[in-house]
Amino acid sequence: MKYKRIIGFFLVVVVVASLWFISKYKDVYKEEVIFNISFINVPNSLTLDSSSKQLNTPVEISATGFTLIWEKIFGHQVKLDFKENTFSRNDTLFFNPTRSIKKIKRSNTLSYEILSADNLDIPIQFKRFKSKKVPVVNKIDLDYTLNYLAVKKPYFQKDSVTITGNDVKVDALYELVITRDSKLTIKDTLTTLEIDLKKIDPELNFEPQMLTLHVEATQMTEGKINIPVRLLNAPTGQQVKLIPDNVQIVYSTAVSNFDQIKAQDISVSINYDLIEELNIAVIPAIEIRNDKIISYRVNPKQVQVLTIK
Repeated sequence: MKYKRIIGFFLVVVVVASLWFISKYKDVYKEEVIFNISFINVPNSLTLDSSSKQLNTPVEISATGFTLIWEKIFGHQVKLDFKENTFSRNDTLFFNPTRSIKKIKRSNTLSYEILSADNLDIPIQFKRFKSKKVPVVNKIDLDYTLNYLAVKKPYFQKDSVTITGNDVKVDALYELVITRDSKLTIKDTLTTLEIDLKKIDPELNFEPQMLTLHVEATQMTEGKINIPVRLLNAPTGQQVKLIPDNVQIVYSTAVSNFDQIKAQDISVSINYDLIEELNIAVIPAIEIRNDKIISYRVNPKQVQVLTIK
């Protein structure tokens, strides 16, 4: 019986204490709590010391007792934009909680009201890295398939980047060479490749960090044209025979330009003034007058020049 009375007494005490606790802490109080301020969008040109990566800032709030207890125990994390919430004075950076009070209020959905913060200029400890602008060099191997050939030299959207970070590495870097473990397959008129420069060297920061390689190509086809061989500066009083007297030009061009290639675009000639023997095989001179012809070959490669006196 005595044991039951003791248990009953403790239950009454617990219930009364709970009711008192709820009635007391459901009211709204004004109290100072600590906000843990950290920064986002820190410029690549500097790094924050550990003491400035998170600033413990006293903030006065109006909240229920339960909320105050929670904030006292667990604190409150706030992320602020670095550029918008710091200012420079005499080459030193500062953060002022009062100046940023509106941004602190907007940074989170809060269940209580922020009343004020300390009007104090807090110095930001940081280290400024070296920066240098270097050219970008493409060393990515390309594998052109399905008769595709380059229209122009592959290029990035930027021909240079600004690197920031480890001072020794920055001093030693004069160009940024972009490579790839495997060849990039080209099978369309436009191929792009996204490159994250941060993966090249995590210790460095790059601006821009992402580069895009553009490879413009066109699908090629071959055509054949028989062109007569012209003899320039033919000798008088002598008969000169060319064997054969015409050659076949096998040319490559874009499929879309195939119908624009004509026999008049190609000239094949031999200058007799350069002939030193009566019977000799020479390589004729080829003149291409159409820039839509990408490449060509001659069949046969040589023409026999036979001089009959």
